[in-house]
Amino acid sequence: MQHSNTQKAQIYLEILGKVIKEERLRQNKSQRILADEFDFQKSMLSRIESAVNESKIISLCTISEALGIKLSELIRRVESQLPDDFTLIEK
Repeated sequence: MQHSNTQKAQIYLEILGKVIKEERLRQNKSQRILADEFDFQKSMLSRIESAVNESKIISLCTISEALGIKLSELIRRVESQLPDDFTLIEK
């Protein structure tokens, strides 16, 4: 998926990764433990937390379930850390 403003997309991905990592660390779990407990690849989690690439919606659903939070809560946390006037699409 290409965004007209890749810098803005990168900001969003970095905050998403930060929110996921904060919740994982709050639960005192390593990437390996979380991935092993819920049968997904540690590398996927690592790439998302590091904002290396865009994540698929199913990956975010899996991670949010593994963390015991709803996907909507994960997105709410991300949105709460974005600037008030943040948009991915230029008007």
